[in-house]
Amino acid sequence: MKKIGWYFTFLFFTGCKEKYMPKVNTPASGFLVVEGLINAGTGPTHVRLTRASGLDSIHLIYERGAEVVVQSSNGASHPLTEQGEGIYSISQVPVDKGMQYRLHIKTSNGSEYISDYTPVKISPPIDSVNWEPVRSPAQVRIEVSTHDDTKASVYYQWEYEETWKYGSPFNSEYILDSLGPNYYVLLTRPVNLNFPRVCWRTDTSTRIIIASTAKLQKDFIDRFPVNTIPYAASNRLIQRYSILVKQYVLSKDGYEWKQKVQKNTEQIGSIFDAQPSETGGNIHSLTNPTEKVIGFIECSSIEERRIFIDRSQLPPVTVNTGYLDCEEGETLIEPTKPFPQLWEQRDLFVVTGLSAARDSVFIAPIDCVDCRLRGGVSVQPDFWQ
Repeated sequence: MKKIGWYFTFLFFTGCKEKYMPKVNTPASGFLVVEGLINAGTGPTHVRLTRASGLDSIHLIYERGAEVVVQSSNGASHPLTEQGEGIYSISQVPVDKGMQYRLHIKTSNGSEYISDYTPVKISPPIDSVNWEPVRSPAQVRIEVSTHDDTKASVYYQWEYEETWKYGSPFNSEYILDSLGPNYYVLLTRPVNLNFPRVCWRTDTSTRIIIASTAKLQKDFIDRFPVNTIPYAASNRLIQRYSILVKQYVLSKDGYEWKQKVQKNTEQIGSIFDAQPSETGGNIHSLTNPTEKVIGFIECSSIEERRIFIDRSQLPPVTVNTGYLDCEEGETLIEPTKPFPQLWEQRDLFVVTGLSAARDSVFIAPIDCVDCRLRGGVSVQPDFWQ
């Protein structure tokens, strides 16, 4: 989900030290930010509630202890369960395509909020997710194609989850065990203390990725770019990469609202860009009608498509390993003398090898050995091929 942390974005003029601040009364608790989608298809519905602490801060506060309910226009209610970090979920909402749906929120302080009723949108299937290498700038571009012969979709949004496999450059086969104050002995590392070298890391999209066919004769999206991966600035392509693209359909109002948020969060930065504007949405406070709430809740089915990219499929280019800052050092082993000061920081450096003469050891920072310290996990995902 796009993290809409600011109620406004504001303009900095080059050469001017004074920033533009709109005159907005910020609630003491911050602006409520509601992110999510009522899933009209098979699968869970997730809603995230946070508080934006102010216009000049990107600090977000999780909204805990709220009651979040999906309501149908026929009176049915489907409560969500709090999962932590402001996320509320339900495994399945039994959506009736002939009904309309909205979100009702009651926070822990008793304040109530409600979204406008929204009709059910059904996303057409994703025709394809493709990738192609681009020479300038040197990167891989991920593209999605879809169409709707009934021309009932028109307004599209995509999100994605990307997972990539990578490996640390060094292995640690030995540990230093204390033999006394400032004295250590070299031991073979026990299996249960081994550091994993192969990991998988997953990130989710944060940009608003939208497109419309309203001005076209056909409801057809052809190879629309949803993500780019630069060779030099990312290690995503170093071994094997996968992306899961998710597609759903917006209403015209929802699309125009996300366009406005997109401009405010991604395009403002010079005097030629769009001026800051309110981002509001279709969610309102029942407790205080003048309170501004940020978010736009819609109901749509979700279509998904996953692809994989192997390093061997790429053109002959240099890909960032993610470990360009890693180097090994060497120090002598003198059992009757203390190791250098470096060894007293045993949580920062580990032994990566022993010299042939067994009179010195090689060392490296632990995050160059344990791949988990670079953001990944050592358990292969179930979907991995």
